[in-house]
Amino acid sequence: MPAARIALWVFSIGGLALAARAVLVRPVPLWFALIALVAYVVVCICGVFVPRLQMFGDVTWHGNAKSGGVALTFDDGPHPVTTRRILALLAEADAPATFFVLGEKAERHPEILRDLVLAGHSVGVHGYEHDRLYAFKSPSAISADIERAQRVVEHAVDVRSRWFRPPVGQVSPRTAEGAKRAGVEIIGWSVRGLDGMRGADPDRVARRIERGLEAGAIVLLHDAAEQDDFTPASLEALPQVLESIARKGLRVVPLQALIGDGGD
Repeated sequence: MPAARIALWVFSIGGLALAARAVLVRPVPLWFALIALVAYVVVCICGVFVPRLQMFGDVTWHGNAKSGGVALTFDDGPHPVTTRRILALLAEADAPATFFVLGEKAERHPEILRDLVLAGHSVGVHGYEHDRLYAFKSPSAISADIERAQRVVEHAVDVRSRWFRPPVGQVSPRTAEGAKRAGVEIIGWSVRGLDGMRGADPDRVARRIERGLEAGAIVLLHDAAEQDDFTPASLEALPQVLESIARKGLRVVPLQALIGDGGD
């Protein structure tokens, strides 16, 4: 069991013990109760915002270091312009990648999905829409959303992906339960460039990723902007990222080769 999940259990049991003491013996001082409450909330928030902690459910965020490879993953597409530019850069480097697509965009641009699959890349789902409050949805709503995105992908390329990366990357207890009901594996990341932010500097994105490159790393980038209203810095940063991977003696490998079974 991940250490963060054990910590959550310890904090939860401690909270119940304090409540029992208050009922059976006498209440603890108010200041102590407030500190304990704040600490518990902070722990839970960290668990949601840092998926690699695996506090509320299993998350694959790093692959096999013995592979000597890294996996490139892209979120928020497909887009008819920016995704194709990413595909061209990957083709030049003969580098496979995994694209976590939004269902509603895939529904509008199924030909892009066909292009990337024909080019040898893999497909995961990123939800149907990029709802920034996704972590607050009910497990049944999350499960239905994932399955809706899966159906769009399956209709376009005859692939039933079992990889899922939640919008914004947050994994709440509801997200974890919804993914479990949908039968998908949550994929996180070990290094990200923050390239999906408007105004991100490509050089900084590339340097940020280079610092985290190691065997088994799962790299998070974007092949489209969330709202398709700007060009992600990944398009300029990707050549530098690929150079960094080669310079470190690593190679780009398919995500499935890095983490084993569970993909599309």
